Amino acid sequence: MSVWGKLFTALRGGANEAAESVADSQAMRILDQELRDADGALRQARSDLAGLMATAKRIEKRVEETRAKEQRDIQSVRAAMEAGREDLARGLAERIAIARAELGRDEGDLERMRQQQQAMMRTVKETEARIGTMKREVESVKATESLQRAQKAIASSHSGVNSRLGSAMGSLERIRDRQAQLSARLEAGDELAALESGADLDQQLLAAGIGGRTSNADDILAEITGPKELKALPRP
Repeated sequence: MSVWGKLFTALRGGANEAAESVADSQAMRILDQELRDADGALRQARSDLAGLMATAKRIEKRVEETRAKEQRDIQSVRAAMEAGREDLARGLAERIAIARAELGRDEGDLERMRQQQQAMMRTVKETEARIGTMKREVESVKATESLQRAQKAIASSHSGVNSRLGSAMGSLERIRDRQAQLSARLEAGDELAALESGADLDQQLLAAGIGGRTSNADDILAEITGPKELKALPRP
């Protein structure tokens, strides 16, 4: 296949995919329109059936009238023959023959129409049943579609809430880390200040029991007046 042929095939494939995508997105609207078209076709079929039934009624009535007229003409033929009027009897016989030919055509048409009427009635009933079933299925599909949209919205909302909660938890952890880091920096600053002032060394000496000894009042007096001489105890 040439490059142009491949390109044309790719374009056709893209067009088909786009058409299918549009059809999928408009599936419910298309389905509703198809049902409306089916209802319209069913109404037209009923109208055609009603017209066929009306025509059959007219032919049936004409057949009955022709048969009744034939019976009257037959009686008239007998009366003309009894009266010696063969010419009148012959004329009536010719009219009966023409009427019978017309009657045969009407009876044939009526039989065909009755067959067509029965077939159309079966088709209309089957179509009504199929459309009724389809409408119930469409209602079920619509209900399912609405439920799935609601579930999708709830899932999306839940996902958004979880996302926002996750973001909030992340922010909270960052705040805690920043506070811990600041506390550590403050403690380090205090320690550094103690080192610079020598207070830290004094604290270490006190902890080791070296230096930093406190004096009471007796120690201070002894330091000022000097040590007291011990008095000799009397001999026994």
